[in-house]
Formats: sequence, structure tokens, C-alpha cells
Amino acid sequence: MTVRISNNYEDTTNFSDTTSTLTLATSTELTVAVPGNASEPIQALFAYNSTSKVYVGYNVTAVVPGAGTVNNNQFIEYRPLKRFVKGGDVLSFITPDTDANVGVSFRSLN
Repeated sequence: MTVRISNNYEDTTNFSDTTSTLTLATSTELTVAVPGNASEPIQALFAYNSTSKVYVGYNVTAVVPGAGTVNNNQFIEYRPLKRFVKGGDVLSFITPDTDANVGVSFRSLN
């Protein structure tokens, strides 16, 4: 069950009971399914190592743009911080780095 957001103090919220931690390898995609069902609005909060290059896809496969190119893909972002998702959505993660550590916490918006 994803914990509901409760802000009791300024800029402070509770710990999530639904989290994923990933260690990405070079150009190896990993996916995380958002808990819950499609009628549940969820907040996804991301954390990264300060030097990690991480691309996140929302219900699409994340890709790393090639050197000297521009990729105009929908629903792929570079290091998003906080996003609205729904239960059952799939987040795709990829990095060009040797490895990258990523954390994602989910909180119910109901």
C-alpha cells in the first residue's frame, strides 16, 4: 500500500512505504511498476547520485541520446525530480554511465 502524503511541518513529509532502489549498468534498461491501480493518483519522487546521468521513460522505453544528437522523444526525461503517475504505470530507467544509483518513492495523492 502506498502511504498518503501528510505534510505536518514545512518542507517535511512522511517516509513512503513503497520504494524502489536501482543500480543501473551501462545502457541496461531497468523498469519499475507503479503500485496500485489506474484510478489511483500517485506521486513519484526520484533521487540520484549527484553525478549520475539517468534518463527516465514514462510508459515508454527510456533511451540515451547518441553523442552530438538531439532526441525528441515523448515521455522521456533527464533526471526528473517529482512527477504525477498512476497505479500500473511503468517507469523505465537507463544510464550511459558505468553505473548509477537511483531511488524512487511513491506516495498516494488520494
